[in-house]
Amino acid sequence: MENIDGIYKAELNFAEEFNLNRHGMIKEIETEFNIIRLCIQEMGELDAEYHPMLDRILVMPLRKLLCESGSVLLNVCPSFKMPPLEGLQTVLEDEQVLVRPPYKVKEVSQWIPVREWMEQSISWFDRDVNKMAEIIPQYTYESILNKMNGKKFKSLKLQFEGLYGKKQVKFKGEVLEVYCKLNSTDANANQKISDILDEIGYNRLSVYDFIKHMSDKRGAHIDVGHSLVVGLVNSKDVIGFTPIHYFAIQMIYAAKVQIPELAGYWVEMPELIIEGE
Repeated sequence: MENIDGIYKAELNFAEEFNLNRHGMIKEIETEFNIIRLCIQEMGELDAEYHPMLDRILVMPLRKLLCESGSVLLNVCPSFKMPPLEGLQTVLEDEQVLVRPPYKVKEVSQWIPVREWMEQSISWFDRDVNKMAEIIPQYTYESILNKMNGKKFKSLKLQFEGLYGKKQVKFKGEVLEVYCKLNSTDANANQKISDILDEIGYNRLSVYDFIKHMSDKRGAHIDVGHSLVVGLVNSKDVIGFTPIHYFAIQMIYAAKVQIPELAGYWVEMPELIIEGE
């Protein structure tokens, strides 16, 4: 066997990676939490015009720590739980229901796993199955089909296309191309359309999709897509906090409860509305 002691020297490179130990991961979590602390503190120092900017920074730690299965937070605490969404249900235009802040924090025994937390609805449209999506503008129809481009929705896309027909109409003096239900009185077809649209998030916004949109499309600008409805969901409460603020603060509070090394972190953090207190 050749001895290479005298000729081999380890080379630094950009390909090799190593896994952080628990202490290293805790330090990474603290760094992400410090970003949240800084944004919360700066809210009191900066004018309201800067608050949307802070929101776009604030959402990134949420995206990285809660929405990725391989995150340092979920590696340190695989069973990590969050308080269930508990706010004020408000009905807006077009039968949109929105869970507005302030959000309460239930007792720890009622907290839920992160995956279940992300699947909760923060807003939805409470529409009649037999009346919804009767006429769809071309740009909306194309957006719906784009949502079904993946393998997961391939069969649904074919079914959906078979339930609509294209036609030209006049709307407020302008000629438009729209898609109409082939049989708007068929209850089974209407239910099928509703089920398909529910699958792609047409009528429902989950906490995960909300955070993902606010981070990827508002914070990181991975693409130019932008939803006015999702932006509306992130509205402020009377003290100036948005859902993103509450989720971020609740995440830190939950980590302090579940991760011993973080129990003493941010002693002076904002008070939460604890249910029952």
